Amino acid sequence: MGKWQLEVLRMGIYMAFPVILFHYFNLPENYEDKVIKFKREMFPPERPEPQQKISDLKRIFQERREAELKRVFEE
Repeated sequence: MGKWQLEVLRMGIYMAFPVILFHYFNLPENYEDKVIKFKREMFPPERPEPQQKISDLKRIFQERREAELKRVFEE
């Protein structure tokens, strides 16, 4: 198994490893360089054209629905 000094060393490594990783990945320069670039690659900013088309279609369907309801209520 080993002496108690070896166990203390292993326990120190087990405890220091997550702390060191937490410190490294939370540095602002690493965050800006890696995380923000990755986030922009995975979720690119939305283009206004598809959003405009969707809103136009919603408006058209809403107008048709209102016209149909108006026709039904007038009868």
